[in-house]
Amino acid sequence: MRANKSLRYGVTRLAGASQGRWLALPAALLLTGCELTDVQVEPVPDVIVAGVTVVATIDPLDPSRIDTRATALITRFHRQQEHLVPGASVRIVGESGRTLDLAEESDPLTTCITPYPYPGGTRPPAGSCHFAAKLEAWFAPGERLTLLVTLPDGGVLTGESRMPGLFTPLNISLENGRCRLNPDTGYRFEWPHSEGSWAYIAEARFAGLGELWSSENPLHLVVTLRGAAATEVTFPRGFLFEALDNLRADDLYRALREGLPDGAGAKVAIGAVDRNWANWTRLGRIETDGEVNIPSVFGDGTGWFGTGVRWNVSVESRGAGGPGDLPLCGPATND
Repeated sequence: MRANKSLRYGVTRLAGASQGRWLALPAALLLTGCELTDVQVEPVPDVIVAGVTVVATIDPLDPSRIDTRATALITRFHRQQEHLVPGASVRIVGESGRTLDLAEESDPLTTCITPYPYPGGTRPPAGSCHFAAKLEAWFAPGERLTLLVTLPDGGVLTGESRMPGLFTPLNISLENGRCRLNPDTGYRFEWPHSEGSWAYIAEARFAGLGELWSSENPLHLVVTLRGAAATEVTFPRGFLFEALDNLRADDLYRALREGLPDGAGAKVAIGAVDRNWANWTRLGRIETDGEVNIPSVFGDGTGWFGTGVRWNVSVESRGAGGPGDLPLCGPATND
């Protein structure tokens, strides 16, 4: 589904590379702008890999309010080492004739990549980051987009994607994008099918968990939902599935299965992604031997060109505070 830096940008590890060598590609689209899941790439002697996303963020209460963000991470892999590709140009052209040129950023961690805890505290190598943002619907939901990447040596990479269709949440009460839950209860987010989408990404970034979460980094959970019928997810319980291997704090796990603890809050984003995005990124964080990623960028390199449409809301857990308080998101559920 980071304004947000990336729907969150996922971290990619090269298959066969040593532990500790990571490439960050835009894999999740939501809370920071772009992130799905971990992506494995077969090791090759020397190749350019481009990960490019365009994400339209809509106001869930006013779908006419849309902003657009585009991000590209371009990396040269040589002998299983990641290298920058400075001086490349990235252009995206829509069916409407509108063109978006992405500017090269000096520090990928400020724009393209979600910071992750890293052993030893050292920053992992990544790639050359390019970014552009428009406070409007620069490209319309459902529009076909064409990607053109020109490398410093004259090489060219191209790709095409059709933006998923517009969609908004169902059966939710919001005030300025916020709603509340009674403590230790959950809520089922529902939405209509987004035309042209192949998967949905639901993300939640939590705050106010107190002793349940002692890390200085906020708890960030992601769940990937594949298929046209995947149009609901229970919060927060439904966000725990892909965290089974990583969420070792039993008290926290039990608490979130029951609902959102009193005093806690979360920013939740739901994004619909296109076929390219769904095909390149892995479905969830469960290890699957022999996973094959399907590229959608071709020419003098490989990679993927994915598009998404998302919306986000803020959820707070507390009892009713009287007149003027936030509305309940909707009927409680613990399914």
